[in-house]
Amino acid sequence: MNYPANTLYLIDGSSYIYRAYYAVRHLTNSKGEPTNAVYGFANMLLKIIRDEKPEHLAVVFDSKAPTFRKELYPEYKANRSAMPDDLVPQIPLIKELVAGFNIPCIEKDGFEADDIMATLAKQFSAEHYYVVVVTGDKDMMQIVSDKVSLLDTMKDKRSGLAEVAERFGGTPDKVIEVQALAGDSSDNVPGIPGIGEKTAVALIKEFGSVENLLANLDQVKGKRRENLENYGDLALISKKLVTLVDDVPLEGGEDYTLSEPDREVLTEFFKRLEFHKLLQEFSASERTSGENYHCVSTEDEFAQLLTTLKSAGRFAFDTETTSLDATQADLVGFSFAVEPGEAWYLPVGHSYLGMPDQLDRQMVIDRLRPLLEDPQLAKIGQNVKYD
Repeated sequence: MNYPANTLYLIDGSSYIYRAYYAVRHLTNSKGEPTNAVYGFANMLLKIIRDEKPEHLAVVFDSKAPTFRKELYPEYKANRSAMPDDLVPQIPLIKELVAGFNIPCIEKDGFEADDIMATLAKQFSAEHYYVVVVTGDKDMMQIVSDKVSLLDTMKDKRSGLAEVAERFGGTPDKVIEVQALAGDSSDNVPGIPGIGEKTAVALIKEFGSVENLLANLDQVKGKRRENLENYGDLALISKKLVTLVDDVPLEGGEDYTLSEPDREVLTEFFKRLEFHKLLQEFSASERTSGENYHCVSTEDEFAQLLTTLKSAGRFAFDTETTSLDATQADLVGFSFAVEPGEAWYLPVGHSYLGMPDQLDRQMVIDRLRPLLEDPQLAKIGQNVKYD
C-alpha cells in the first residue's frame, strides 16, 4: 500500500524482539553466542524498509523500569515467564543494529512502548502526518483513526477504522471498553470472569461503556449479572490498565526522517555476528542503489534482461554465493552489466525471514544457459574460474 511521503512508521520493537526470537531458533556464531533474535530482527527491519520505503521511521522499546500499571495492579503481567537466558544478551545487539541503520530508538522509564507509540501517533497525526504502527498487538487498535493505521507484517495485515469496527463493534474508543470486560490473558488483565470478547462486544454495543453497564445491572440476567456485581471493580481497574497514555513526556523536535545506514558499521556488525547471507544481501543492495541499477524479480524483467544481454554481444557477470569455497557454495544470485553505470541483480536463492520475491532458480538457469553457452557472446568476469 502506498502512503504519502509525510508518513511516520513506528515499529513496536519489544514485540519484534520476541517475534524474531521465536521465528528463528538455535542460531549462534562460531563463538557459541546466541544470535537468532538479532538475525530475525534484522530481516524484519529490512523487510519494512524494502517493502514500505518509509521516509520517517522510529523503533520503540519497553524500558526495564516498572510502569504505573504495576503500581495500580501488582498482578499486571505477573503471569509472564522471565526472558529466556539466550535472549538477554541479544537485546543490546538489537539496539546496536538499529543504531547502525541510523534509526532512532525511543524508550521512556515508567511507560510501555505502546504508550510512547500512542503519544507519537497523536502528536504526528495532529501535525498532518499519517502514522503506521507496525505491531501485532490488538491493544493498539484503540489509537486507530483516519490518519493512524496498524500493520502486522507477520500476518501481512493492515488495520484501519473498518477492521476495528468489524472486531470490536464500533469506534476505536470501544476497544478499551471491550477489553476492560474481556480482560487480556497475555498481560494478566483480569476483566470479568465468564465474559469473553464476543460477549463484551455485545454488552458494549448495548450499554456503551463499562460504567453505564455497571449502573444498569438490573437489565442483565443470570450468572453474567452476578459476575458483574461481584467483579465490577476489576472491570474498572482493567479499563485503566488497557487505556494507553497518549501524553508521555518525550523530547520533541524530531521528525524521524530515515537517513542512509552506516554501511561501514553494519558491515562490521554482520561480520562479527557471522550473518553471511545478510552481509551478501546488504552488499548487493549497496551495489544496486543507483537509479540505473536494477533488481530483477519478475519474469517480464527477466525477459527484458535476456534481450539486453543478447543484443549487447558481450556482458560482464558475477555470481553471489554462500561461500568462497566453490565445493561448498550455494548459488543465491547473478549480477550482469553491459556498460558502465548500469547493471542488474537477479536473486534466485536468498533464504531468510522476510525475503523479497525472487524467480525460480532452476528456471533462471535454464533460460540463461543458451546465453552462457553461446560462443558468439563474450563473457567478462573477475575470478571467472570460480563462477
